[in-house]
Amino acid sequence: MTMQNITLSPERRAEILQQLHPRRTKLRWTTGRIVLAAVLAALLTFSAFAAAIPAIRAALQNALGSFSEQTQPITGIAVEDNGIEVRPVAALASSNLVRVWVEVQDKTGDRLSEDMLINGWIDHEQDKDVPVINGWKGGERVIYYDENSRTALIEIYEIGRSIADGTKVNVSFSSFQPAERAEETVDFPREMLSVTGLKNMTPDMGVPLFAEHIPLIPEQTPCELEGSDRVRLSSVGFGEDGKLHIQVAFLGEANHSGSTIHSRATDERNPEQYLGGGRYFQYNDQWYYDEVFDITPEDLPYLTFGDLQGTYQLHDPVEGIWSCTITVETADEVVYHPNVQVGGALVEEIRVSEIGISARSSSKGTTLGYRPTYAITKDGEKLYLTNNCIDGGWGTVLEDNGNPLPDGMGYAHDQWEFDEPLDPSDIVLLNFDGVDAPLQ
Repeated sequence: MTMQNITLSPERRAEILQQLHPRRTKLRWTTGRIVLAAVLAALLTFSAFAAAIPAIRAALQNALGSFSEQTQPITGIAVEDNGIEVRPVAALASSNLVRVWVEVQDKTGDRLSEDMLINGWIDHEQDKDVPVINGWKGGERVIYYDENSRTALIEIYEIGRSIADGTKVNVSFSSFQPAERAEETVDFPREMLSVTGLKNMTPDMGVPLFAEHIPLIPEQTPCELEGSDRVRLSSVGFGEDGKLHIQVAFLGEANHSGSTIHSRATDERNPEQYLGGGRYFQYNDQWYYDEVFDITPEDLPYLTFGDLQGTYQLHDPVEGIWSCTITVETADEVVYHPNVQVGGALVEEIRVSEIGISARSSSKGTTLGYRPTYAITKDGEKLYLTNNCIDGGWGTVLEDNGNPLPDGMGYAHDQWEFDEPLDPSDIVLLNFDGVDAPLQ
């Protein structure tokens, strides 16, 4: 008997169904239930979820789509700092995925925007029953911004780190910064590049220093730049480190973290070689950008420097400490151990939940994500999942001391989302790049 011919007995399927989380009543996805779920989804969005602003509620409903019933309403949690209030309103999770929707409202001003930059993260203990993996991804994005109430609906997510049902999750933010920017191209006096003997910064100046890029002490060769009121030269030339620096200071509305401007250098001896690399830093309330070129004065005759080109950040970040804790309920799922080899990956575990599928594979870097992938239901329907992949990553396994295993082995984590909720026991087979993984 080949693997493709293996089918699931009624007894085995009943045993698997009993493995579903006891938190919910066992699902029966009849036609009537699907219609009822669609009606309940609309009702839940406008009643159970905590979003207090009509426009935000509508945006949340749109973001949840058909997964309202699987989404966990969150009420009664709010934290405020620096006039900004953060309120989590909903969460959607499986054993390897957490999504949290948060209202962020400016209660004292107009300092937020639809295109703002967000510094936020999710933190929680990893499920103790699975290998500790060094590698996952997370992010955040503005779903909608309501100008009238000065409130943003933000989704913050984490994919690839295992989480158990009932885990306490910390949702934190440290800054919000409107992303309005201005671009500029400025000529600069290239004769200043031959200046030598400039001093580099020292640790006692209070700026974090890195061995490969220690900036020049600011304001050693200050010079205005014609045609710009947003940037000027601060220190330009060769430092004690023997490297060439072009350091600028940002002025007025451009004097913020995130502003940057640089010159592209081309070496006629090797035109394809990339030269230069910069960092910005703050010193005495002034933001600087220091670009360093690992060249010598003898190299200058062979180099051509372009105009200064950059992008200025025009708003200060709103900084503070916003952190709240929610207890996450994960979606119902079934766990399989197919031990199927797909290329360089041994697929050791597959988790099928109401909202998607995750696969954990042992390998030295091979992932399954973004390969041709489909699922087969017990009714014979083929569900194409290739374009539904939301993560295809690999990480090393950590020993008890926190170090990776010496043999380079790790685990790939790959995740796909369904277009709509499914009974997890309906999926009977997965196909990864032409290789079947029967679920039994």
